[in-house]
Amino acid sequence: MKILFSPSEAKHTGGSASFIKDDSFLFPSLFNKRLEILTAYNTFVLTASNEKLIKLFGTKKQTVVDYYHDDLMKRKTMKVIERYDGVAYDYLDYSTLDDSQKLYIDKNVIIFSNLFGPLLAGDATLPDYKLKQGEKIGDIAPEKFYNEHFSTALDTLLHQEHYLD
Repeated sequence: MKILFSPSEAKHTGGSASFIKDDSFLFPSLFNKRLEILTAYNTFVLTASNEKLIKLFGTKKQTVVDYYHDDLMKRKTMKVIERYDGVAYDYLDYSTLDDSQKLYIDKNVIIFSNLFGPLLAGDATLPDYKLKQGEKIGDIAPEKFYNEHFSTALDTLLHQEHYLD
């Protein structure tokens, strides 16, 4: 059984020095498509005006804008399930699970990131990022982008599975 889980705009900071690579996430054969939107995001973040960043990030706090006004590809990463923070993640309380429970979560929970699209909870290299739900990256609507490019792979993965949404 697969469990479909929402992301959270709140995230834990920090991580390791590992970087995003072609086998970092669910559906490695679609890495180039994922990289396309990540590159667009990165270019936008590095070149946009402060006002555009405020809109993209969904905050007027200059310290937050300054923190995320950085090269996404060079940010420290951590396991997807450990990156996100929020009510659902607090209730899951991943850090208190035993190894077999963590392994089940890692392999069977799919989290739908606003920026990265569908991810497995156990994918290991998610950087800290900020993207307000529903915001476009320039002319790109992430939800439409991932629907267009990842729906078939997701449908194939879930075809023979029971899943909880």
